[in-house]
Amino acid sequence: MDYKALNKPEYKGIRTVRIADNHNNLPFFIEKRKELTTDIHRHEFVQIIYVAKGSSEHVLNNNKFSIYKGDIFIMPPYVPHFFVPGGDAEIYEYEFTPEFINEKFSLNYKDNSFMDFAYLEPFLVAENKIKPRLNLSGTVQREVEDIFNNIMLEYEHRDKDFELVIKALTLQLLIIVSRQYNRNDETDENNYVFMKHRDSLIKTIDFINENYSNSISLDDAVRVSLLSKSYFGYLFKHMTHKTFTKYLNGVRISKAIELLKTRHDLKVIDICFMTGYNNVNHFNRIFRAETGCTPMQIRKNKI
Repeated sequence: MDYKALNKPEYKGIRTVRIADNHNNLPFFIEKRKELTTDIHRHEFVQIIYVAKGSSEHVLNNNKFSIYKGDIFIMPPYVPHFFVPGGDAEIYEYEFTPEFINEKFSLNYKDNSFMDFAYLEPFLVAENKIKPRLNLSGTVQREVEDIFNNIMLEYEHRDKDFELVIKALTLQLLIIVSRQYNRNDETDENNYVFMKHRDSLIKTIDFINENYSNSISLDDAVRVSLLSKSYFGYLFKHMTHKTFTKYLNGVRISKAIELLKTRHDLKVIDICFMTGYNNVNHFNRIFRAETGCTPMQIRKNKI
């Protein structure tokens, strides 16, 4: 496929962002931003967008998609898109010219075909086949966030050979996301079901995060989600990679660690009750299971 086929005549009047607009004399640009671009535009280069925090809405091909933390999508050159105002998302925007990855993709290269380059193949596709988002979770999400952070550091410090380091990190990022796209293709039906109920799951997770200090149960979470108990359990684990109980304990113990480190006026038993536990022995047992140490070891900074 010729990527210039995406530069359709009907899009001629839409603002086109060029890599030179960044005024850095580099074939790439990265930033982490909260102010999202809400006017319709397109790019003369490849753009990777990763949602680091919050949520928003993204418009692509005249279709509006909700996006949340962990979502990543890759925009081919020349395809118009924009964000809907009002979201609270914080995103990484990483832009690079295709020839930065491989010089044979020069804009003047006679073939102008990207498709023989395996790492870009899943992303540089016909406009009607662009995937609106891919959600990353667990270790893959952390790995991708580490890569974005490292690219940011290299871009900001610009030590010797930083361009080579960024190129290597970019290839690593593309390979990881490409593999996830392929795995996602293999489970399209399950992912469709998951995305259909995602708002309900996000609402339930917000409920847990806001009410962890109270005595909440799986039945409470199920009522908030408006799903059946078995269906909720399946989808919740698909999204968080944890059972409801494991997730709730993780939230409570994380808060307990914060209080142990910052509120030395509180006793362990006080923190136990403040984080939703009504038995200190049970609290200590869960704490050790989650952290591998005791609350007092955390407090005394022995870990």
